[in-house]
Amino acid sequence: MTTTFLAQAIGILFIIIGLSLATERKMVMNIFKELFQHRVLTYIWGLITLVISVVMILEHNIWSGITELAVTILGWYLFLESLVYIFVPQKYLSVFFKWLQKKVVYYSLAAAFLLVGIYFFSFGFLFK
Repeated sequence: MTTTFLAQAIGILFIIIGLSLATERKMVMNIFKELFQHRVLTYIWGLITLVISVVMILEHNIWSGITELAVTILGWYLFLESLVYIFVPQKYLSVFFKWLQKKVVYYSLAAAFLLVGIYFFSFGFLFK
């Protein structure tokens, strides 16, 4: 997988995620509530994230260039996040949900997804 392809995919996904976070807070918070209340869901989410991150790491482990580095770091971040979802007990995961209930945290996360998505989208489609 090339950096351009991954930047395009990540850009599109993150923009959609950011927009849905920004416009559908009640729905998203209900989804997170369900996710963090049921261990089986967090475990399955961790496995899905693990598969995606391992593919990213194996196919794109490039430590030079700004966008290349950003894609690589995102892959490693997703790998570590997947381990958290798989191995950390549910009572500790619920702390994240409580933190996410703060509007400033929630909307900061939405803005971060949008900004990172716009960056990757720009690199993938406009500056390739």
